[in-house]
Amino acid sequence: MRTTLTYATAAAVVALIAAGALPANAAEAGPGSELVAAVAEAAPDLVGSAAPLADTSSGVEADLAQGEVTLPGSSNDPIVAEAADGTTFSVALPEAGSSDAEVSDGAASYDHGDGSSSVVFVNPDASVTITSVIEGADSPSTFSYEYDVALELFADGGVVGYDSDGELAVTIALPWALDANGRNVDTWYSVEGNTLTQHVDHRAEGVAYPVVADPVNYGGNFMYTKILQNSSSQGTIISVYPALVKFPLYSNDTIFANYKAIVPSTYETQKYRDQLICHVWNAGQLKTPWNLDSWRPNVGYNATVLALCNP
Repeated sequence: MRTTLTYATAAAVVALIAAGALPANAAEAGPGSELVAAVAEAAPDLVGSAAPLADTSSGVEADLAQGEVTLPGSSNDPIVAEAADGTTFSVALPEAGSSDAEVSDGAASYDHGDGSSSVVFVNPDASVTITSVIEGADSPSTFSYEYDVALELFADGGVVGYDSDGELAVTIALPWALDANGRNVDTWYSVEGNTLTQHVDHRAEGVAYPVVADPVNYGGNFMYTKILQNSSSQGTIISVYPALVKFPLYSNDTIFANYKAIVPSTYETQKYRDQLICHVWNAGQLKTPWNLDSWRPNVGYNATVLALCNP
């Protein structure tokens, strides 16, 4: 599945970079610092809340209230993340020329020496944003990330990873890519073993450079604060309490995978999926909890929506 998502603020960032409209102090900084400064100034909702970073003997560490993330001092080494629930995963940056991390304004930048670079942010919830900056038509069009967990690519384009015990370890947001004019660039994932590859069709006609592409990695189960099993005279109610998550950034299959990681298998059938996804897109945070009822028939997603999520 190929994905196009619109991030207006990110588009402003890319356009700002292309126009050379950088912050006043950017002239004194290196290329990576210029990019980070422009992103931080133009798109606070994208990177403005990034956790502070500090160089240590073991790498670049993020200052987090919960969880731990260490970014590599060199692009040859992986990112290591531990979520608040103790779940861990690691991911390596795309292979290219080795470079040391340039730390500036809450991000670590790595110049791959092939017309692309990685700019990595750590968010306060211990999620990791890996931004690829594509400089021109000669730059790579694929960016591969090797994980230490088994990856699963769903039919709707979403990706999750499971540890050696079969537990959910990481959820990867849907891919996006924007050119210097703020236009969507066709992008999608492929998975082979434990390697995720983001494909960016930046050589298509009319694409303006630089292009920015970005997968986001969330460790552990972050979509729900709790899921409770309650009884009524009609049967069982699964009460789902969503976290403050931007669900549109994720595929329906990854949303359901996070749910399945918590509940018993009895409550993983299609009718529960339909009720859950209906609540995601139609109730949102306006009505919580999202109650999934065991006695509801399996009537299909469209009929579930018409019945206000509980047919």
